Amino acid sequence: FFFFSVTSLLPSILQQPARTLTYYSLRNGKRKTVKAVIHRFLRLHNGLWVRRKAGYKKKLWKKSAAQKKRLRELVLCTRTQCKLLDKMTTSFWKRRNWYVDDPYQKYHDRTNLRV
Repeated sequence: FFFFSVTSLLPSILQQPARTLTYYSLRNGKRKTVKAVIHRFLRLHNGLWVRRKAGYKKKLWKKSAAQKKRLRELVLCTRTQCKLLDKMTTSFWKRRNWYVDDPYQKYHDRTNLRV
C-alpha cells in the first residue's frame, strides 16, 4: 500500500492567503504600515497615490526609446486603489511634508477634483 499525503497533492487549495497588514502589533498593540506600499507608492496631500508603470526597470535592452519614455511616466491610482492604500498605511504617512525643491509640490493641492 502507498500512503499519499493529500496536502502534497493539493497545495494550492489548502494554502492560506497572506495578510500583510498588522491590525495589532505585539509591542504596542497598534496598526502597522505595510512597508511595500511606502516603497512603491507616493501619497499626495490631496489623497491621491502616484506609482510608476509596471516593468519600468525590466528588460530595457529590448524596448524602444518611446516605450522606455512611456514607462518612466507616473500614473495616478484609481479611487478604490487609493482607499486600499490608505487602509494599509497609518496616519504618519498621510500628514503633509514640506520638502525643499519638491518636484511634486504643484500636485499636492488640486482644485475641482473629486476623489
